Amino acid sequence: MAVEIQIMIPQYGELNRIYSDFIISHTFSFDKQKFITDFYKQYNDTKTFEAAILELVLGKNKEQYTLILNSLRTEIEKNILIYEKHPLFDDEIISRVCYNFAGRYDTNIEAQLRVTQKLSKPLNEAYNRYDSIGYREHTAEEEKQAEKEYERCKAEYDKEKKELDKLYELQKQDRKEAFQYTENLSGDIYHLSLLFMEVLKKYLPDDVEEKRPEESVEQNAQEEVQKTPEEQHEYFDMKSLSPIYETCVREQFEAITIVDFYANINLYPCKNRLKIKAREKIRVCYLIFLMSEKLSKQYKDEWRDKILKLLDIDESYYKSKYKEPVSDFPSDSNQKFAKEMESIFR
Repeated sequence: MAVEIQIMIPQYGELNRIYSDFIISHTFSFDKQKFITDFYKQYNDTKTFEAAILELVLGKNKEQYTLILNSLRTEIEKNILIYEKHPLFDDEIISRVCYNFAGRYDTNIEAQLRVTQKLSKPLNEAYNRYDSIGYREHTAEEEKQAEKEYERCKAEYDKEKKELDKLYELQKQDRKEAFQYTENLSGDIYHLSLLFMEVLKKYLPDDVEEKRPEESVEQNAQEEVQKTPEEQHEYFDMKSLSPIYETCVREQFEAITIVDFYANINLYPCKNRLKIKAREKIRVCYLIFLMSEKLSKQYKDEWRDKILKLLDIDESYYKSKYKEPVSDFPSDSNQKFAKEMESIFR
């Protein structure tokens, strides 16, 4: 699926060229309408899109996948901008190009029909002569000549009729194909592009501001608990972290890409540190508890202690608070969070 992302970039580029050509010259064709429709049908599943990005991210180093995803983002942003700034094809234009495609053999059919009809008269006359010759006196030579003339007329007619039937079949196929491409999908692609941008935001970090002096203390604390990926065990894979990311980032944690989230949770080196949002520490403690329970005894305490240190949570605070969301009298927000976690960790 990662290959799909790389194929998608030139596909988006071609889509944008079609849009631009229409804006500049107002030219449009059935082939372009077909490309637009096929593009939407191929890429309209955002879950498949995100799965392909995940495969790309896990299969390449950060520099490589960032370059690819930035190229894709550029094309998607162009597509969104073109749609928002310029009027594109309306239903009438699309209907016209589909109608013209469906009728592109009409002229040839009319001409071939005239040829075929013109040959039907001598064929009928030759047939009647040959059929009626037995009812009158005739020589063997006359019968042979009548048969020969009938066969000649029939061969000429059959040849042209075959060509006419071929044109009718091509017309039938074109009408069937044209009917499949009559829908105006430019608006659907616009909304799809907006969804793609939301997905890309998870994997492409925003431009990082220059680090403030006070952040160096946090960075040092982070480096203390992190080893290099070669030395560090992967506690949680991307698949298991994805639903946690979807639920907790921007709710319990400040915004961060899923790649950086994965690195922080696994205690890998990462310049973008995971940060708890205000008044969310108790719920994060409960999350840490649930996640640690998924680990083997060998890694359970090790990971919990280091993630607490990374997130600047005191161990005594953790031990006194981590079960509050499932206490006898939880707050509404804690109760809601506990239910969300139950759906993930059940």
